[in-house]
Amino acid sequence: MVIDVPVLHCAKCGSKLDIKRGGPVWTVLCTGCGAELSIGGRNTDLFDAYDAYTKAIQSGDITPTTTRKITSSKSEPSRRKTKKQHSRGRVQTKTEIQKAVRAGGADLSTIPDGISSILDAGIDYLVKYEFMPATDAEYGCPLDDLLISRRLKKYLKGKGIDNLYLFQEKAFDAIRSGENVVIAAPTAQGKTEGFILPIIQKLTETIQESFMNPGVRALLVYPTKALARDQYEKIKKMCKQSSLTVAIFDGDVAQHARRKIYDCPPDLLLTNPDVLHYHLGYARSQLIPLLRTVKYVVLDEIHLYTGSMGSNIFYILKRLELECGDFQKIGASATISNPKEFADLLFDVDTHLIESASARRGPIHFMMYYPEVRSKYRMIVNLVQMLRSGGFKTLVFGNTHSEAEVLNMLLRDIGVRSMVHRAGLPKKYRTKVENQFKSGELQILVSTPTLELGIDIGDLDSVVSMIVSITRLTQRIGRAGRKGQESVAILALREKDPISSFYKHKPDKYFTDIDAAYMEPDNEVVSYYQLIAAAFSGKLHIDTFPQQRKTLDQLVEEGLLKIDSKGNIRVVNYDEAQKKWRSYSIRGIGDTVQIKFDRKTLGERSMPMAAQELHPGAIYLHGGQNFMSVDFKYTSGLGRAKVVPFQDRSFHTRPLYQTFPKILSVNEEQELLGLKMLYCTLEMTQTVYGYVKRETRSGTVLERLDIPAPIEYSFKTRGFAFRAPEPVKPINDYIAGKMTQLEGPVMGPAELYGGAFHALEHVVIESSDMLTGGGTREIGGVSMGDSGIIFVYDGSPGGNGASKLLFKRFDDALERTEIILKQCDCKTVDGCPLCTYSYQCGNNNRPLFRFGALDSVKRILEHAETSVDTDNYMGYQPLV
Repeated sequence: MVIDVPVLHCAKCGSKLDIKRGGPVWTVLCTGCGAELSIGGRNTDLFDAYDAYTKAIQSGDITPTTTRKITSSKSEPSRRKTKKQHSRGRVQTKTEIQKAVRAGGADLSTIPDGISSILDAGIDYLVKYEFMPATDAEYGCPLDDLLISRRLKKYLKGKGIDNLYLFQEKAFDAIRSGENVVIAAPTAQGKTEGFILPIIQKLTETIQESFMNPGVRALLVYPTKALARDQYEKIKKMCKQSSLTVAIFDGDVAQHARRKIYDCPPDLLLTNPDVLHYHLGYARSQLIPLLRTVKYVVLDEIHLYTGSMGSNIFYILKRLELECGDFQKIGASATISNPKEFADLLFDVDTHLIESASARRGPIHFMMYYPEVRSKYRMIVNLVQMLRSGGFKTLVFGNTHSEAEVLNMLLRDIGVRSMVHRAGLPKKYRTKVENQFKSGELQILVSTPTLELGIDIGDLDSVVSMIVSITRLTQRIGRAGRKGQESVAILALREKDPISSFYKHKPDKYFTDIDAAYMEPDNEVVSYYQLIAAAFSGKLHIDTFPQQRKTLDQLVEEGLLKIDSKGNIRVVNYDEAQKKWRSYSIRGIGDTVQIKFDRKTLGERSMPMAAQELHPGAIYLHGGQNFMSVDFKYTSGLGRAKVVPFQDRSFHTRPLYQTFPKILSVNEEQELLGLKMLYCTLEMTQTVYGYVKRETRSGTVLERLDIPAPIEYSFKTRGFAFRAPEPVKPINDYIAGKMTQLEGPVMGPAELYGGAFHALEHVVIESSDMLTGGGTREIGGVSMGDSGIIFVYDGSPGGNGASKLLFKRFDDALERTEIILKQCDCKTVDGCPLCTYSYQCGNNNRPLFRFGALDSVKRILEHAETSVDTDNYMGYQPLV
């Protein structure tokens, strides 16, 4: 029945209500907060339904993401015991869905029922469907032709391996011939066998060396303890067939197990970068003498070493070479756009790239969905529920701890048995979850990116993922369909999100946005601490790191190190140098701020993020519990934030801050379109001066407050600058009153110019997320008032390489920026969360002028010529 329903709004969050009638049942669904109420009865009308919803939401009887059914007092008693299922309103017709499916290479009539029912539902907007036919791997030589032991061949055949894949054969030959290699292949395609089989053979051929000079001969470095332990058993079983020994060494290894390793060194050792950083240079370490015999070093999952972590790995490998001399370097990576370039940078050698061209898997039905009228959470939960009904064993990915926890909670609320897997949970619990899912006892598993890596959880039928790049999605769906069965891969876009908005309009671009890995080997902050650590080895020379002479001179000037007449570098102030080395974390650079509750240390955060998250008055979430910061003290090198429990979850806080850039040197210039762009070494000074309180459910600003004493922090980094053309026409149109039909703040000329450039800076950074492999988490931006000068910089002290990557692909970023600004249908002067707003904005998203930003980026793409005034840019008020 079609009913003309007036536009009504939620009394809680103000969003539009979706009101439908199915038989005698009215259903009211808020398109914003997701609260839902069903009310039945023959005498119930539209206004009864709206009134019941309003009373329920105001009284708290229903809350966002909850559902309740009410029988109206006006209704007649029903004699039926069965409940009619309400059919939610469609956002796409069957004809539109069929058209999308046919465009993707299939037909609804031939797709299996369990999959076609999901597609045919029409509850959420199907942006893209793609049928990916079954593929087979490229096979290499038979196992019988491989030069490995008979016992190892027999073992592998018992595991169903009769042939190597072609990329494994190429890797075997290259590694055996002594080449430095990087292997690029998707998850679960046999990268481990690709590097471990030739290493086993080489170690077997030189077994006498282990008797003459005992020690570790192959070092396998994994990014996490969990991944190393997951791979350990598989590698141990293969090594056993060739009479080789293997052990694992990490922070969880007991002292008696360490003693066994010290007394009888294994041929192969699995470890992580943190262990190497701690032990290399440590005079009392019993591990380092065992590593002086290392001939092979493998870095698994090297694509994860982007940013400042990659800079640390670069130095750790150099420090390892100081102990054991040159070694053969082998990397294993997911499919990224620049595996060789990144491996060359990380290893500081020329590597031979070996790629897997195809993999064995069944057909995949790929679907990209956009939450048109409800939240991403409700959309994902509904999709998973339908997959479960179809008998699909499903892995669900959230991108953060909170997303995974919320999804798991919502699934369990509707009766779906699911469990969550994430870092921070006890190892025993995670192992239990993995085993239940692997055995099939558990059919639905919700995870953070912890399960993107090669942890063995068995086969599965479907993957549902919150928005990530195609590179990471490929990692996530790598285990689906390995038995040859048809599988499902669903990418869930986000509501009110510029990146999702871009892919909604340009879905085909998603498949070409392959991540690039990036790092900055010349990071001065990383080199400062790593040079101190290297000096403790007693083997550091001025020629070891020739690019870091400036940092070395600084350490000498500070009295920490000295250089003798032969160029050898020694530690002078032992206690102070060791204190700096031991206080430095390779997984987070910048001065550390400890988080204190009474006398207990809850954790720590690095500057400058610590000042934004822990300033006085800030609400801080830790371990699922709310805290409020009541005190913040910071001096160069160390900080402390005191927090107290805070029960009120009705609001959260966002910092207000300014960032002033200073160009220290221009490292590179490029002309792009008409822009003269500068890649620079910068000094960024961030000042947190206040914060806003926002209502948690609606996002409404409740209050703006200043903090008693602004918190200032300066750091050196890298970034680029350009000047955007002035958007004269839209500003003149606004002043002339030609935009009075638009809602939004009233602005004068200076605010319009500043707002245009501020909005442009926001969209450029937000839209480039997939160009930098998620690098916007490590990128900041500043627009210099109404000058048009915009800085884009690495958010990590010393630089992390993300802005350099964007600098090289800036034309792509500009094209995406235009699409997002042009195709957003908001009717406001300043834009909206789908185009110009940024959740990271330090100026509370003020001022912004969407139409000025659009005109400016159009002029750039039309080759308007501009250059950066490097002398006078600091005279303008920065907007971040």
